Amino acid sequence: MKFGVVRVDELTKVVASVFKKKSTPQLPIKEFEFALSFDFKWMSPDEASKVSRMAVESNIVHEDNENLNLNIALDNISIPHDFKPSNELFKEKSIIEQIMEYITVTINMDRQNVASKINTKHEKFSELLYPEVAAILVAKEMGCDIMPFYQKVYNNIIQYE
Repeated sequence: MKFGVVRVDELTKVVASVFKKKSTPQLPIKEFEFALSFDFKWMSPDEASKVSRMAVESNIVHEDNENLNLNIALDNISIPHDFKPSNELFKEKSIIEQIMEYITVTINMDRQNVASKINTKHEKFSELLYPEVAAILVAKEMGCDIMPFYQKVYNNIIQYE
């Protein structure tokens, strides 16, 4: 496994910006969302709520008693002085992208390595597995909690039929 500074996606930079500004590893959800909307003026309150949910789903933070707690080390994240999130932040990600992001954050592995492992797993089974299932298998092998993805993958596979 490759540790140290990793390529950080936009969502991680957004979340890290708030926690770095507040200088704390834990924030009340409302304070986090307020910071995005009113301190940084990056988005509406509804969009800020969506960002907090996305951060939990991506395992960047975990929710505990109305607080968001960081699951990442802020020291490894460099945020440019003029950073501002793009509209791409709210673009709906595919299930595979969500799983890849989750693995990347959970085990601190480069996204390209994660994609390579998923492709290898998919090819190993002669492409008989749906790509989403290959991603779930890789996540499980890497020790990630994949419960949040089972229903999403199942629903996605049913749509293929």
